[in-house]
Amino acid sequence: MKTAEIAELLNEPACAHNRNEKSGCARTKPGATAGGCSFDGAQIALLPIADVAHIVHGPIGCAGASWDNRGARSSGPALYRIGMTTDLTEQDVIMGRGEKRLFLAIKQAIDDYAPKAVFLYSTCVPALIGDDIEAVARAASAR
Repeated sequence: MKTAEIAELLNEPACAHNRNEKSGCARTKPGATAGGCSFDGAQIALLPIADVAHIVHGPIGCAGASWDNRGARSSGPALYRIGMTTDLTEQDVIMGRGEKRLFLAIKQAIDDYAPKAVFLYSTCVPALIGDDIEAVARAASAR
């Protein structure tokens, strides 16, 4: 990497030492993220709630990246959290099995753990392929 490229990466445009010549945020390139994802924000808000099932609908890496970064709160006797993932793979995406995997994960969480509530987290992959998470949640609630 060239010295000029490194200097540009370290440039803080709105700072006084840059004489405010470049105010504002740099535009992101297509496909790049501008910050944390909404899934991460949802987990920050909801993971402290214990005695419920937390189901991450997406690849396993999404669940592993931020699980247990926050402490647990509980109104009951248990301070542990039930965490599951649908572990979507390339084959699930290609074959359109995302919604079915989510429904089965909800069923398994309820059958095995009987949580007081089930929180569903959507990640980028089901959003991009168009999984209707709300419809799956309604169908699971009806059962």
